[in-house]
Amino acid sequence: MRYLIAETSWTMMNIARRLVEDGSLLTRTDRPEDIAHYLRLGEIDAVVLEGGATVSNGLSLAALRAICGSVPVVLIADRAQRSQIAEWLAAGADTVISASTDPTEISARILAVARRAHGCSSPTLTFGPLHLDLARRRAQLDGAWLHLTPKVYEILEFMALRAGTLVTRDALLSHVYGLEGEPDARVFDVYMCTLRGHLKAAGEAVQIQTMRGEGFRFVAEGGAAEAA
Repeated sequence: MRYLIAETSWTMMNIARRLVEDGSLLTRTDRPEDIAHYLRLGEIDAVVLEGGATVSNGLSLAALRAICGSVPVVLIADRAQRSQIAEWLAAGADTVISASTDPTEISARILAVARRAHGCSSPTLTFGPLHLDLARRRAQLDGAWLHLTPKVYEILEFMALRAGTLVTRDALLSHVYGLEGEPDARVFDVYMCTLRGHLKAAGEAVQIQTMRGEGFRFVAEGGAAEAA
C-alpha cells in the first residue's frame, strides 16, 4: 500500500515514521493544498492528514473529498469533540483516528480503510494456491511462504489488488518508487522476471500476462476469493 501523508506537525511526522517502519510506502508533503498534485502523480491507497489541516490551509474537507474521488481520507485528530468528528465524517472523511491511539493500531486502521476501498473485507487475499497477507506484507504459494524482496512484493500486491485490470509499467513504477529515482528499465524487468519465477509453480492458476506496449495484467483462475 502507498499512503499520501501530510506531515504538518511532529505528531504526523511520528506517524509517518511508524508507517515506514511497518513497511508501508509513503508519499510525503507538508502542504495539504498540494494533495491534488500528488494524487495526479500516481495511484494512492489512502490520504492521511490532521483533522484541522485542510481548513487551516484553505482546502475544505468537501473539496478534498472531491479531489480524492474513491481514495480514502483518514483524519488524525488530537482531542477532537464528538460533534467535530461527526462533522468531518459527514463532510467526507472515511474515518477519524485519535492521535493518542497506539501506533500499531493506527497502522492497522489505515490499512483496513485502504483495503476496503479495494473491495477487500479481509486482510488476506486468496487466488487459488496463492495467498497474500496484506497486514504482514507476505505471500504464500501452496502453503509455503515466498521469499520476496519488498519491491517485488509491492509489485505483486499492486497487481493482485487490481486483478484482471491492465496496469501500465509507469503505474507500477510510480507506486513502488513514488517520487524517488526510478530504476533502469532493465532493473524493473528483473523484478518482474523474479516475480514470475516465484509464481511459476502455480501454473495457469496464477499468471502475470504481458500486454505488449500496454502493460501487465494479473489473472487467476476463478478470480479472487477472500479468506474467512
